[in-house]
Amino acid sequence: MTAPFVCPDDHKHAVNGTCYAIHKCRCDGCRTAMTTRASVRTRAQLYGRWVDPYVPAEPVREHIELLQSSGLGWKRIAALSGVGNTAVSQLLYGRKGSNSDPRKGEVLKRTTRVKADAILAVKPDLSLLAAGAVIPSRGTHRRLQALVSIGWSQSKLAAHLDIQPGNFNRMMGAASVCVGLHREVHVLFDQLWNTEPAHNEWRSLSSFNRAKRYAAARRWLPPMAWDDIDTDVAPPVAEASTADGIDEAAVELAMSGEDVRLTALERRAAVTQLHARRWSDQLIAERLRIADRTVLRIRQELGLVAFDQDELIFRAAA
Repeated sequence: MTAPFVCPDDHKHAVNGTCYAIHKCRCDGCRTAMTTRASVRTRAQLYGRWVDPYVPAEPVREHIELLQSSGLGWKRIAALSGVGNTAVSQLLYGRKGSNSDPRKGEVLKRTTRVKADAILAVKPDLSLLAAGAVIPSRGTHRRLQALVSIGWSQSKLAAHLDIQPGNFNRMMGAASVCVGLHREVHVLFDQLWNTEPAHNEWRSLSSFNRAKRYAAARRWLPPMAWDDIDTDVAPPVAEASTADGIDEAAVELAMSGEDVRLTALERRAAVTQLHARRWSDQLIAERLRIADRTVLRIRQELGLVAFDQDELIFRAAA
């Protein structure tokens, strides 16, 4: 008869069931602990108080991916939750093991309730991110646009942030920014949101009026127009005052690639005009800064045929 395997002394005997169930250890400590756990479980089941210590892993995995999308790395998530790196890594990338292990890479279907609760308790929060972490630029852009709308020129804002004008312009067109810059813009916005820049002499007055006209042409909203400037998905859009409800200047700006908020009628007009150039849905969406599915919906409502992107590229190269 083969003697039972005994785990090395440095293993956590009797602390959990790993040594007994996986390593097949039958030392006195592991045997006693397993008997005790079985007795407690049986009694709890009899009295209807049994709670499964394991829960589905998929909701936990989705939460980790949500945290990652907000800028947190998986090791940072592990540190914040108090869960080991290996446990978080296995939730994301599957089981570890040697190349000969048939279960290597297997996606976990369950995880312990304790680990799940600890990970789910970590919420997306900018204060948890390093200054160099990258996040969506929505809140940063909206704060700066709001300041321009009350007269702060982009050159003045760039100077406040110690950014070169060229870099500032590139940042205003970028889809993401680093957390450090976002925090600087947040502080600047809190300082200036209810204060217009000085404009009591002709040069400053000219800059003040030019900034307001620039923001108005692009329909950038003032500071108090937002419920939550970081998370609002659909900001209020002032309808155009022209007879047909379409501001042609706004449509032209959007078609030239400017970041302009269009009304529903103006989006339809812009899509129609770009479609007349035989642009694909994807190219139209990129130019107007809207979703592909929005272009598809508008095109179908108008009964317009689809154009292939490769055709446009071929004709441009010809």
